[in-house]
Amino acid sequence: MNGHAHMGFPIDEVWIDEDARDEPLTGEILRRLPSCRVRTGQDAIDAYERLILESDPFRHGKRILRLIRHRGAFVKPCPGTKEHVCCGLQILHIGQGCPMDCRYCALQAYFNRPALEVFVNVDEMLDGLRQRLTTDPNRLHRICTGEFTDSLALDPITDLASKLVHFFCQQQNASLEIKTKTDFVEPLLDLDPRGRVVLSFSMNAAEIASNEERGAASLKRRLQAAAQAQKKGYLLGFHFDPIIPFPGWEQGYGRTIDRIFRAVDPQGISWISLGILRFVPELKEIARARFGPLPYFHDGFVRGLDGKQRLPAQRRIEIYQKLGDRIRTHAPETRIYLCMESPYVWKRALDMKIGKDQDLIEYLDQAMRDG
Repeated sequence: MNGHAHMGFPIDEVWIDEDARDEPLTGEILRRLPSCRVRTGQDAIDAYERLILESDPFRHGKRILRLIRHRGAFVKPCPGTKEHVCCGLQILHIGQGCPMDCRYCALQAYFNRPALEVFVNVDEMLDGLRQRLTTDPNRLHRICTGEFTDSLALDPITDLASKLVHFFCQQQNASLEIKTKTDFVEPLLDLDPRGRVVLSFSMNAAEIASNEERGAASLKRRLQAAAQAQKKGYLLGFHFDPIIPFPGWEQGYGRTIDRIFRAVDPQGISWISLGILRFVPELKEIARARFGPLPYFHDGFVRGLDGKQRLPAQRRIEIYQKLGDRIRTHAPETRIYLCMESPYVWKRALDMKIGKDQDLIEYLDQAMRDG
């Protein structure tokens, strides 16, 4: 075991909201971070006020853990857009913020939440899940963590993933997808996921992974983690999102696709998703202020129906076609899906008739039934 990876990311301070102090997880986290400065009450509030006034609160905030109780629903539908086909995924909120610092990251646009937030009321989270699964027993619930955070980046400190795997491996009508750019899978390898858990890795061209994905595990380590997890019975997912069409993108992404199929058995891959860089207009300015101009934000984007900047459809179709073909040369049966695309793009890029949400939902549900 390489020791450094499993210490997790460095945390300097822990801020604890008043109503989070007595949660068992708060105590566990403090035991795992014995040398951190702990702030509570007014002290934490003052520290937060100071942080948001900094010139780059985001950078400093990545070393601060804020323990809070999540109020409201833990399980929510993925924020799709009506013009695009949505995959029916449900998001389980475990926290917000990520200690890695990918230069293209959409979370940078949430300036008002610069610290890493962990929701410590785990019992309520599990109750919420139980309720969701029993009130709607006839559908298959595909649930994913890692929408506003990386599912495993803080796991060496929270140990939450093991609790979730333990919960999901006992469910009949649900699957859990854990999505990460880390290789922190070690604690999960002792558990039997019973075909209910998909461990998903965000992938990219090596050129993008090494230059843009600051703090993430190398592609090599992600693939080693995937191979280890597969041996222990986990299903795998791979997400190419954002695909960034840099000069030489076709070879770059092609090489990463080839590496995936060298590292793991395609039989155990639930799905591979493709999504091309899209962003809210202000992200470009925020990233520029933090990192200087990034060439890929200036690549002939047009404003899409959802208000986000996207590449023109024809260009997206060409990229999806090339990558889809490359995946199918290795494994023609692999389920490929497009994130936030129209039926027209689906048909032209992958020659698939996915006309409405329900088509895509059934296509992905099948992966779990087969799994």
